Amino acid sequence: MNPHIKNSLLNGRLVLLFGAGASIGCKNGLKQTPPLGWDLAKILAEEIGEKFSDEDLSDVYAAAKEVLGDQVHRIFEKHYKHCTPSSEFKELLKYPFFRIYTLNIDDAFEKAAHQVPNLKFNVKNRDDNITEVDQFYQTLDYIKLNGDVNHPSKGFIFSAQEYAKGSSGEPLWYSELAKDYHKYTFIFIGTKLKESLFFHQIEKYKAKTKSNDLKSYILIPSLTAIQKKSLQASNIEHLEGKLSDFTDWLEGEFEEPPTSVDVVKNTRPELNFESKEKTKYLSLFSGVTPVNRSSLALIDSDSSKSKIRNFYKGFKPTWLDILDNVPASLSNVDRFYNAVLENSNSSELELHILFGSAGCGKTTALKQLALRVADKGLRNVYFIEEYKDNFQELVAELDHRHDKAYYLFIERIGDVAPQIAEIIKSAKSTKAIFISAENPKIWKTRVKEHLGEYLTSSSDISHINSGDADLILEKLERFGNWTRLSKMSPKNRKIELIKKSKRQLLIGLIEATSGEGYNEIIQKDYKGITCDSERALLLLAGLATTQRVPANEATLTRALSYLNLNPNVHQLAAQMDGIVTYTNGSVTTRHRVYIERLFNLYVPQSELLKIIDSYIRAFSVYQFPIVKNISRNEASIYKHLVNAKSLKRILKNDKDSVLSVYEEYEKTFENEGLFLLQYGLALRSFEENQQAFEKLRIAHDAFPESPHIEHALAQQRIILACIETDETVAMAHFSEAETVLNRLNSANVSAFDRYPIITLSEGHVKVLDNLGYNKEARLMAKQYHDRISKNKNLESNYRLSQTVSDLAKFYLTGKWPERVQSDLVS
Repeated sequence: MNPHIKNSLLNGRLVLLFGAGASIGCKNGLKQTPPLGWDLAKILAEEIGEKFSDEDLSDVYAAAKEVLGDQVHRIFEKHYKHCTPSSEFKELLKYPFFRIYTLNIDDAFEKAAHQVPNLKFNVKNRDDNITEVDQFYQTLDYIKLNGDVNHPSKGFIFSAQEYAKGSSGEPLWYSELAKDYHKYTFIFIGTKLKESLFFHQIEKYKAKTKSNDLKSYILIPSLTAIQKKSLQASNIEHLEGKLSDFTDWLEGEFEEPPTSVDVVKNTRPELNFESKEKTKYLSLFSGVTPVNRSSLALIDSDSSKSKIRNFYKGFKPTWLDILDNVPASLSNVDRFYNAVLENSNSSELELHILFGSAGCGKTTALKQLALRVADKGLRNVYFIEEYKDNFQELVAELDHRHDKAYYLFIERIGDVAPQIAEIIKSAKSTKAIFISAENPKIWKTRVKEHLGEYLTSSSDISHINSGDADLILEKLERFGNWTRLSKMSPKNRKIELIKKSKRQLLIGLIEATSGEGYNEIIQKDYKGITCDSERALLLLAGLATTQRVPANEATLTRALSYLNLNPNVHQLAAQMDGIVTYTNGSVTTRHRVYIERLFNLYVPQSELLKIIDSYIRAFSVYQFPIVKNISRNEASIYKHLVNAKSLKRILKNDKDSVLSVYEEYEKTFENEGLFLLQYGLALRSFEENQQAFEKLRIAHDAFPESPHIEHALAQQRIILACIETDETVAMAHFSEAETVLNRLNSANVSAFDRYPIITLSEGHVKVLDNLGYNKEARLMAKQYHDRISKNKNLESNYRLSQTVSDLAKFYLTGKWPERVQSDLVS
């Protein structure tokens, strides 16, 4: 073998594809080797009473299928089921492969896998839902491309007709195989690669991407000179040998087989905590970066040859930017450091927040502060960059690992606010100190109710001062576009920067260096992209940026394919330096402010609609419920794409466009609860209330255990009650809603932030008022007002406070305030 194969394995880049020869050494129920192609053709010919004259297997199988029908499955069971695996199969399973494709139908490899304790092993048929690559390399997907003896009803691919059918239908996993072939190093074992369906997909992908084949290998005892040259044309190198030679080589190269943890240490150095790290902690520490210079230096690398750093083109700072002191250290941030962090001034379970609007540098400040604290070496520091539903578990584990206080810097505190509140309130940690940042509006409406009483200190970093301008200009001269500013006097440079930055630092930096308005810069950038594929990649990745997460290469590849554009994400990103960045399978764009303005001002709605459509379709290959079968970052993108409010905002409240998205996928996602819920909410928002009720009722029938759907359906009943003229019908609707909302409120479902009582109180009063019972409605408003006023979270919960105020006004005046008229129980 060679170093390329070894490195591919150690870096999670090696994929195997088995042909019939890979099963040599296994034994079927007859204690024989499962028959190879020629042998199977001979067996089938004998079964139908025909003389075998070396015909191709596909021809013999087609004839046997015609004569025997489904009885041919009995022959397959006899020769390919209940196999005993070879020692080579057992040896392979010691290594951290994440995908193995097979052209075989026997069950030998599955039998070997089921003997391995604690192995996460999935068998996939060619038409099964796609599963994401396990980012921690703990799961092995075994994909049976041509059929499975254990599932004959899913069909086999042997005959020319079946190959043609598969080619026209494009099985999901054959399509995925083509993408994998151009992303990973393949070893084809025991096959001469005469699979027409395989090469059809490969060539189809190449035609779109205009890409060259990656180096791959074929392991087979012998090939003719012509066969070798034919494969070399596809950059496939022949290795003489059998599967046993490969496993012997693996044993010779590694004293101990590498584990999934070893691969993660090579691919995700930020998760490389300590030598005793166990695999069960990898998911727990995903998105958690231990902050110290030695480990951070391994995470980011700057592949760009440009001396102008992407940070000064509008991208969020990388850890390399922080290590290289690319951003200036601003006075408000310095003051926060001196007051809160210097010399371990803060204590356990304290919560400190930086406030600032979008684009003012909150993430930059947090990363700078985290590194400054880590450099002191007095306490350990961790930086969290993704949503974590297991946040309390993470804190418990960090408490266990530390004998003294440590810092948790959290980029988006709104995502974990309820969990932090519970940790502080119940003293579930004795060592964590929380440092984070938030937009003041989001703090007021979503976070304060959870964390307001626990806030130790806060600082506003929205604006820069004169001294900051000097520091920023110094950095711009070294790392940014200095051409325009270099022609000004030092005084005028300073005036220009401060003037431009009064609204927002990010915008000010870009405008000061370019001499153009931010909107004009965005328009110019977008018009400068003449390649449809590149433009689509920017828009797709931009949709992820609006959710503050990177876009995943695999999903982007699928979306671009559905648009009939070049799906080679890595290649496209390489041509878009300074517009998007590609890192280890993820794509990021410039700041969210940039993307939102781009969408709002310069991208035609028809183009955005196509992009959204393709992105949603790219998620349709996963099993339902989708959010349970994809990563947290991908889940946040999918939820955004199908969210009614998000779609209305992106598509400028155009009813036909928004509803067309849901209509397009109504059948595809008929078993997807989140999609059905949002479809109903979209119809409601356009006052299609009867249709909304029907969709929400279907959603509830499909997912009766979902409190979110229950709440939405109850709210829709109240809306119908409010527009119903028949009192009996109206009160019937309300009565059902009241029962549900009281139960949800009593259950104190935290996800609602007390919204069931808000929905019930406003709805009850509104129904009575619309039926002509204004006096009774006013008295009911008083009762709900007094009931909700007893809530201990009233002052910190913006929505509860608003409801109490509205109920009081209605009690006094008999009229609803304007905002409630337009938004009954938002």
